[in-house]
Amino acid sequence: MIELNRLYLPTHTIGVWAYGDHVLFSIEKPWRDNRPYESCIPEGEYTLVRVDSPRFGPNMWQVADVPGRTHILVHAANTERDVVGCIGLGCHAHGDLGGVASSRVAIVQFYDWSNEVTELPLTIRSGVKS
Repeated sequence: MIELNRLYLPTHTIGVWAYGDHVLFSIEKPWRDNRPYESCIPEGEYTLVRVDSPRFGPNMWQVADVPGRTHILVHAANTERDVVGCIGLGCHAHGDLGGVASSRVAIVQFYDWSNEVTELPLTIRSGVKS
């Protein structure tokens, strides 16, 4: 199971992405009423499934069954400008919480950690746990 605990900021959303004992950080668009291409997705319970993406390649993780939304991928991204409604992962959050760092390393790590599974439950909540 993956838990994403978010902190909502005016220009973007940053979070802690926990998968078992592994922790990464996430970057998303700000909350804008779930508008496609402009907003992060609503808090809730979802399933990550494997899909082939024309842009990012085969075997990508996608958040399934998001009301009113499609093609929500998990991919490398450092700032909210690098995502269009998707979730970007990084190894560290910037000190000013303006984005995440080492996103390509984080994606490789997450895909390595989850290599043996084809579906994962995802819970998205407000509030970053310390």
